[in-house]
Amino acid sequence: MKKSKVVIPIMVVVAVLATWILQKDHSEVPFLHKLLITVGACIVSGGLGYVLLGSDVQKVDPKPNQQDVNKKGSRK
Repeated sequence: MKKSKVVIPIMVVVAVLATWILQKDHSEVPFLHKLLITVGACIVSGGLGYVLLGSDVQKVDPKPNQQDVNKKGSRK
């Protein structure tokens, strides 16, 4: 799984939430400032997600197959 498959949805969710909160609670803020806040939030959340996700995304343990499960479960 690539980092972009996780980072981009995080950025979209942050953009939607930031827009919703700014529209609901802070209607007196000018549109340009709302846009800058939303873009900044997306960039920061994307950067944090990219860094915190780490480089070991490809090193996830493989799913065990049925033969491995049966061998480990039988004790004779």
